[in-house]
Amino acid sequence: MTAIMSMHAIESLVEYSVISVATASPVPPLAQSICYSLYHLQNQLDCGYTVLRVRDELEQLGYLSLLPPEQLPEPERSEAMGLAAEGGFLKGDTYVDGRSGKCCVTAGSALWEKLSGSGILPSPANAGLRLLDPLELAEQIVPLAFRALAEGDKRGADTLGHWYAFFPLFCVVEGWDDDNAPEPERIQALLRLLAVPEAFEVAGMYGNEMDFGFEEEGMSFLAGWETPYNQWKAQQESLFPAFCKRMVYECIGKHDFAEADRFASCMKDELSCLLHRCVAGYACHQWLKTQEPGTLPPEGLLSLPEVKEGFERLSGLPLPEQALATCRIYLLQTMVLSGDYPAAIEMQQALFTEAVGKLEQYPEGEEKQIQQIALALSYYQMLYTNLPEEYPSRKEWMRKGFPGLMELSDARRRCEELLSGMPQMADTLQEYMEQCDVLAHYLG
Repeated sequence: MTAIMSMHAIESLVEYSVISVATASPVPPLAQSICYSLYHLQNQLDCGYTVLRVRDELEQLGYLSLLPPEQLPEPERSEAMGLAAEGGFLKGDTYVDGRSGKCCVTAGSALWEKLSGSGILPSPANAGLRLLDPLELAEQIVPLAFRALAEGDKRGADTLGHWYAFFPLFCVVEGWDDDNAPEPERIQALLRLLAVPEAFEVAGMYGNEMDFGFEEEGMSFLAGWETPYNQWKAQQESLFPAFCKRMVYECIGKHDFAEADRFASCMKDELSCLLHRCVAGYACHQWLKTQEPGTLPPEGLLSLPEVKEGFERLSGLPLPEQALATCRIYLLQTMVLSGDYPAAIEMQQALFTEAVGKLEQYPEGEEKQIQQIALALSYYQMLYTNLPEEYPSRKEWMRKGFPGLMELSDARRRCEELLSGMPQMADTLQEYMEQCDVLAHYLG
């Protein structure tokens, strides 16, 4: 499979390279030799016939002539007419296109030379045509692609990326080693043009082909070729999880839960992947509660039981404190969303038992009192929000309070006492008092 991908990639490299030459301004003087050398290189690598992919460009550059069989001399004329319907190769390297019925006569071929010698093609058709080695070829094409990329042509990146990925292979095909290698200065000059992020994005698609080991292969003249790519790849891998996480929450905000799940699934770390898939699933199922009955979640999204199972697994792991708290809160909310209110109450009690224990370790003072007020309000608000109004024991649970937490009346009184001595906290304390009043009014 990798070999097949490689051959397709070589064919693409030739295609992009021809386009880079044909669209250059001015067109390089060696245009015909560049095309001739590209196809010579491709033919050494078990690739398909790709001349027709860039037929117009090759005609423009004078490398290809499309001739009807009738214009050929014998015996090629009869042979080509026999192939015109279905297509195929004449003896040698000339292809008859079954669609157009025309012969694809390319510069440097035996038929090209015969036709130019007989005056059917302009003579001398291939004057100055020469075979460029891989480095000479790259030195002609890569600067053109680099300039095209700088001018905003995406195909420039495609050309650069393919040359970066496969130039070492071309060195192998050429038979270069440390005894007959080109000058290192030329290799490094080429690398400087190829070592751009846009090229690495393309080159990175070819996986195994990027696993370089030049010293072991006796090709130390290419030492360092892989360094800029590996540095770029390491940076991308370090940034990728943060990018995926941001996209998960952006997509959730747009109610595009399928896309949120896709970005979560791209996270390589198993626990991060599970956490964010569960977050996306929870958000979707919560949103579905507000939609028309029968509205279904996207295919492939975690079901609500799967979301609950995921948060349960995560909540039992030794995660960092903030991540663990997030998982536990989501697990509690998932229980509420599932309608399992007794389990939600039980979990809330456990969470606040732990929180009260931690708060008791705070040093005495105003800061601790504010934390006590906030924790108490959080407890009452969670009961008020998580339990439906018709739930028979919602008020009972709220009136019961919780060991170690302030009651609502105590929390409000303490806010009033702190208000005069902490003007910098006035807005927060005023908000706390309003919450106390709303909850106290509900409890009657």
